[in-house]
Amino acid sequence: MKVLPALLYLLLLGVAQAWAADPDAPQTLPILYDQPGEKYILRIDNRRYLVPYVTKEGVVQLMSAANYPRTKLRFDEYKRSLEDKAKAEALVHRAQLAVTRESDRVTRLRRSLESLRSQLALLRAQPNIDVRELQFIQEQIRNISASLASAEDMEAKAQSNLEKTRSTTESAFQRADKAREDYVAALDEYEKPLAAIRTIAQTHGTAL
Repeated sequence: MKVLPALLYLLLLGVAQAWAADPDAPQTLPILYDQPGEKYILRIDNRRYLVPYVTKEGVVQLMSAANYPRTKLRFDEYKRSLEDKAKAEALVHRAQLAVTRESDRVTRLRRSLESLRSQLALLRAQPNIDVRELQFIQEQIRNISASLASAEDMEAKAQSNLEKTRSTTESAFQRADKAREDYVAALDEYEKPLAAIRTIAQTHGTAL
């Protein structure tokens, strides 16, 4: 019974990965070559077909309906939005690294402070207290405490900068998502006439 959930998870993962994949650039429009006789050459999908001239008018209309310039424009806008998104991701990544670095420093200092305080407690519990060692540990505690306060301040500033960076770059991520949606929709509309042309070529034509 545990196999089905696992298979479902893999299926959903595959769907998610397929959706997340960047859509390809639109393929160029088919090319028509006139020639003597009753058939012309139709080139689509890097293949050539010998097709009756009676289909040419319909193919030309489908090519016009495909509107390649608009689809290519949407693709170019999408690619530009990806470049802006990549820059935004780099800014967020650097800000996140700064937060991680400061957080790690705070953690190290807190551990050092806890260790020194434990040593101080043990030293005070001894029958004979070494005053010089006691003063040395207390001085270390004061220094580490000051460093910790400074590190916590730096951590807070880094976190604030990360939040500001995320806020200022959010529009770039939104534009990229919107540009992707617009291009996928345009590409879907563009592919419909091409599919019809492909059907004409395969149904009425002869592959060369």
